[in-house]
Amino acid sequence: MSLLFFIARRHLGSRHSLSFISLVSYLSIAGLAIGIAVLILTLGILTGFEQEVQRKIISFDGHIRVKGFLGDPVAQFQPQLDSILAQLPQVTGRMPYIHHPATARVRGQTEAVFVEAFEEEKAQGVLGTWKNLISGEFTLGEEGGKSGIVLGRALAEKLNTRTGGRLILMDLTSLGKPGRAPRIGQFEVRGIYETGLNEYDESIVYIDLSAGQRLFNYRDLITGEILSVSDRNETVSVAGYLDDNLKYPLMSSTWKERHYNLFAWLSLQKYPITVVFALVALVALLNIMSSLTMIVMEKSKDIGVLRAVGFSRKKISQLFFFEGGIVGLLGVSLGVALALLLGWIQVRFGLLSIPEEVYFMGNLPILFTIGHVLTVGLFGFIAAVTASLYPAWKASGIQPAEAVRYE
Repeated sequence: MSLLFFIARRHLGSRHSLSFISLVSYLSIAGLAIGIAVLILTLGILTGFEQEVQRKIISFDGHIRVKGFLGDPVAQFQPQLDSILAQLPQVTGRMPYIHHPATARVRGQTEAVFVEAFEEEKAQGVLGTWKNLISGEFTLGEEGGKSGIVLGRALAEKLNTRTGGRLILMDLTSLGKPGRAPRIGQFEVRGIYETGLNEYDESIVYIDLSAGQRLFNYRDLITGEILSVSDRNETVSVAGYLDDNLKYPLMSSTWKERHYNLFAWLSLQKYPITVVFALVALVALLNIMSSLTMIVMEKSKDIGVLRAVGFSRKKISQLFFFEGGIVGLLGVSLGVALALLLGWIQVRFGLLSIPEEVYFMGNLPILFTIGHVLTVGLFGFIAAVTASLYPAWKASGIQPAEAVRYE
């Protein structure tokens, strides 16, 4: 242990003639710990919220959708798309689908919906809606002469139906055509899901691809294909390659492009919220500066003795840099430990709940990243050392003769 570190530890840990100074020293460490913990928790909540929203949206939309220009139907078999996807090992799954407006009717109750039709066996490798089932099973195939349908809990409550019930879908585009009856299909409710995203839970229903082609008179047509990639961070690069190589009428869009406004809002919220909570840590740094300054005032005689026995001004400055570093290290360590503990408690027990109809989830999500923890911790330590600049400069200016004149 170096002499400077030993003296710095003694300054911080020994009893002071004014007990108030000891209290302020401890409070400065506690204040820094709380500031660091709050900042890490804030970043963890913002990151967790964004990741959870992304996960839920991707479970509905997939990573990339390739469809016809202006939503026009395209042929179910696309050699052009097949050859392009063969050159993209990042694409781990693909699923032909139909997206079409319709009305859902159950015993006089009618609601407008969007129907998504696809092959059930391919869906589990591309979409994640089946993971959100709260009732029944995610089965869409024909059984007992009836095709299956899966719908959201909010829509099921509006239609006053449940698993095992009957539901009628009607193609809206078939209405108003003279001499032709509207196209309708009868389905059995096989499953009910709930995600907390009311935009989807109230309007999206799922049926089998062949049933969708019959209902909407698509024959061998589809709306497009949903693609999944091995890593969501590669979505943009894969979509860029598709845009460069796909020819009319095919075009691609990513999950982030389809929900640009939502994620732009989430990104915008990060900066002011982070700045506001960073001010908590700034208050703690001012406490560190004041406590070290009071230590300088109280230990001026000791500093004068150190100068008298040969300590240079540089050594005295380093002494208080050491003290600032010790305070910073203790405060950061306690703050990181406190943040991780509180985050684990929330993840494990879900003590803090939020309105699901507003925030798309019932419990407050927290996701810590190593980058955030290291960045905040390093910032806190450097700031604590920086806060010792003035006390160090003040201490180095103490003259030995003046300090011990009346001893």
